[in-house]
Amino acid sequence: MKLQHLGWFTVVIVTLASAWVMAEPKANQPTIVVTTSPVIREKRIIPIKTSGRLAHAKETRLSFKTSGLINRIYVDEGETFQQGDILASLDLAEINAQVNSAESNVAKAKRDLARLMDLYKKNVIPLQQLQDAQTAFRLAESELKIATFNRRHSIIKAPFNGQVLQRFTEENELINSGTPLLTVSENQNSWVVKVGLADRDIVKATMQDPVKLSFDAYPQTAFTGKISKIAAVADPKTGTFEIEVSLTNPPLLLRSGFIARVDILPKSTQQLAFIPVEAIVTAKGKQAMIFAYDPKTSQVSEQWVTMNSLLNKEIAISNGLKNISDVVTDGASYLKDGMTVQRITDSTEKELSQYSGL
Repeated sequence: MKLQHLGWFTVVIVTLASAWVMAEPKANQPTIVVTTSPVIREKRIIPIKTSGRLAHAKETRLSFKTSGLINRIYVDEGETFQQGDILASLDLAEINAQVNSAESNVAKAKRDLARLMDLYKKNVIPLQQLQDAQTAFRLAESELKIATFNRRHSIIKAPFNGQVLQRFTEENELINSGTPLLTVSENQNSWVVKVGLADRDIVKATMQDPVKLSFDAYPQTAFTGKISKIAAVADPKTGTFEIEVSLTNPPLLLRSGFIARVDILPKSTQQLAFIPVEAIVTAKGKQAMIFAYDPKTSQVSEQWVTMNSLLNKEIAISNGLKNISDVVTDGASYLKDGMTVQRITDSTEKELSQYSGL
């Protein structure tokens, strides 16, 4: 019974209290009416509660192989493209010149090799000179392959059908080799939420553990997923272990960057004690103070307990409730250690219900 519902009890209790004062010694007089709740001890799956950022399952940063001046960027953020489309290109004047120079070197090395081959056959030059010409020809061919490769990767082509998520630079800017130009995602309705877990939680998580998720954009919709990836080492910057939760074919439109509230449901269960949230009088970190009720003496005692997690309207307690069967809920904030109280039972409620019309 909630405290706000006890208003009409006050008149009754005051009346009864007056009678008790006349009939019993003051030391035995109950001073406060409380409600209690039994301590439930059982094994349950305790969710690991955290949050993470939503992203496409496949996101790729695209960049040029070589440095140069950006000539054209053909797409902007939010635009879609097809596999093979040209997304951006460098000014190829310098790169084409490098290719032409490499082609000329190959042609010269080929002529030199042919001439020295004839001279070697006529025993005019030694074998070493011919071998040097062969090596020079192979080096020239390798340089041509490098220049041709660089020119091919001075144009960014779409690796798949997808969408542009981010664009980091503009046309006519000078860009270094490997600097990201675009972030793109593949056009698939497949998403992941990236979450960082502390070491105390990562040991509880296993692959394919079910996960419940929610987004502020859709507060009335529940999403589900599974753990698809668990990092082997901690992130050196945060000290947490990153996991990925996969969502396949979600029922509503999602966007990369949404923040998700995540409840991981590990396969392992824990034996814990559970009490109502209303039993908590005060808390400091993981420690909370409650009042335990002794049915034999009708007295309450102050107890500090260790909270494990919050589950809807219950608190999971990992330590501090040994040999305690009941805790005070309504009325706990008015108590002191060792006080004698009057507990409202089902029979008491029935007796007092006749005064509900007053």
